[in-house]
Amino acid sequence: LTIENNSSRQMTVKVMQGYGGKGVLHETVTIGAYGSNTVYFSQSGYYFTKTKAVLTGRDPIYRKGNPFEVTNDDTGYSVMTLTFSIKESAIPQATGGKSISKQEFDQN
Repeated sequence: LTIENNSSRQMTVKVMQGYGGKGVLHETVTIGAYGSNTVYFSQSGYYFTKTKAVLTGRDPIYRKGNPFEVTNDDTGYSVMTLTFSIKESAIPQATGGKSISKQEFDQN
């Protein structure tokens, strides 16, 4: 899974295993502004992301992404890209998923 940060914010992305609820932490990656990072999977299943986007002088943005399915078995494997975008304005607009609290983001 390639995660692209299409914003001027630094992002911390937690990839969680599970379909919903709290999930179990698979991996945490930090991605600089306009950067990208790759997460690898050894197990098939459902995963979702929890993201914190930080920019000095602005409030952090916390988001939870929709579940996605990963295949990694004898039939093949998934190749995916997630792109996060934030439009900075008086009230920053983040694309995709739903807004979550800092407390929910902090839970592993």
